[in-house]
Amino acid sequence: MKAVLAAVSVLALAGCSLAGRDYARPDLGLPSRHAVTIAAGEASSAANSQWFELYRDPELRGLIEEALAHNLDLQLAFARVDEVQARLLVARSRFFPTIDGVISTSPVPQANANDSSFVMGLVLGWEIDLFGRIRRQNEAARAELLATEAGRNAVVAVLVRQVATSWLTIRELQAEEAILKRNIALQEDALRLVQLLHRQGVVSDSEEQQATTQLAGTRAQLPAVRQALLVNQNLLAVLLGRYPSATELAPFDADLQARGIGAYPLPEGVPADLLARRPDMIAAEQALAAATAREGVAIANRFPFPTIGLGALFGVSATSLGGLFEDGNSAAINSWGPSVGLPILNFGRDLGNVRVARAQTRQALIGYRQTVQTALFDVNAATYAYRAAEDQLAPLSDQFVAARRTLDLQEMRFKSGVANYLAVLDAQRLVLASELELARARLRRDLGFVDLYQALGGGWSPASAEPPIEAGE
Repeated sequence: MKAVLAAVSVLALAGCSLAGRDYARPDLGLPSRHAVTIAAGEASSAANSQWFELYRDPELRGLIEEALAHNLDLQLAFARVDEVQARLLVARSRFFPTIDGVISTSPVPQANANDSSFVMGLVLGWEIDLFGRIRRQNEAARAELLATEAGRNAVVAVLVRQVATSWLTIRELQAEEAILKRNIALQEDALRLVQLLHRQGVVSDSEEQQATTQLAGTRAQLPAVRQALLVNQNLLAVLLGRYPSATELAPFDADLQARGIGAYPLPEGVPADLLARRPDMIAAEQALAAATAREGVAIANRFPFPTIGLGALFGVSATSLGGLFEDGNSAAINSWGPSVGLPILNFGRDLGNVRVARAQTRQALIGYRQTVQTALFDVNAATYAYRAAEDQLAPLSDQFVAARRTLDLQEMRFKSGVANYLAVLDAQRLVLASELELARARLRRDLGFVDLYQALGGGWSPASAEPPIEAGE
């Protein structure tokens, strides 16, 4: 016993530091500049719901708030956080002793009989965390909680993006529907005019057939747009936590759709520390921290680290079950003392657990690096898409204006007898195509802005941001 206590004392002095490695953020060698830069002081997190400072449309803000309150994916993410919080409570409980009530029986072999002894009492058990196994378990549990909370925040960011994307897509499809309806009405009037002129011998049958073909092609585009509109309305309903249905929205306003969601000029570049705000990067880093702590737990469980504890039993003992409750037939038990468990040979089980933990740590590190790569790619790709769509708006607007002017001129030339009706039909096609492309470019601009907002971990609060537009303004 003296030898064991001496060995424990020596190991206690040597075991002042925790088993395994303390977590330290790895050096990722991040570039100093990216496609877009935002000062760290201007950054804001989607988890803090700063999206409303950017999405100025009151209807969109209301839809996002409803989704944050009722979306089932987000509710599931909150439930996961509750689960991990409870697991952390379990991990923390290992720091403290346990007290259990016990009633047990055990045989007592004798020469001519096989009697039993009965014991009833309280059993106290307490593992002394000499080598940090329990502390490493708590580190892992805390890191897992932070990772789960970051995962919940990632769901928030994705949900805000999905609602905004769905709403913007619905508004763009409504714009396409209005454009097609307007052009169908114009082409119907034109066809009636061509049919009248054909009967009068002014235009040929070929021109009438061309006008008929063009009208049929424009009409054929309308069902596909309406189908996509209904699908996106159903998707929006699901995101809001409702059952799939055609979501009722405010009447379509072409001017508001053309204006967009209120995007802002982009600054030049993004600091690396801003990317650390992204929930998926926080989750990946905390997963790495948890894996590092679990590696320490595996090392602490391996030879030659002993498990040192304190045990006690306070109760009574008797030779019969009824005697436990009779003073004359029971004997008091008051037993306590230290316990030492020293693993000696388990044929590689603990060594294998250490290797498993180290392999999991390497996997978590690789996953963290992959998440960083994805984050940088997302920022650059969203920036490029946003800028490309922004740069397209001016020339597409000029193209649409020119197409409208060309149509007016060709109609005047046709009425003057200078040009045939095929030139008018070509001008009509160009007007329809350029107006649809302009509406789609506006959608790409807004979606690029939404994607960039998410890629930056929730966006930012520009100093020049205009106040939100209130209902009725």
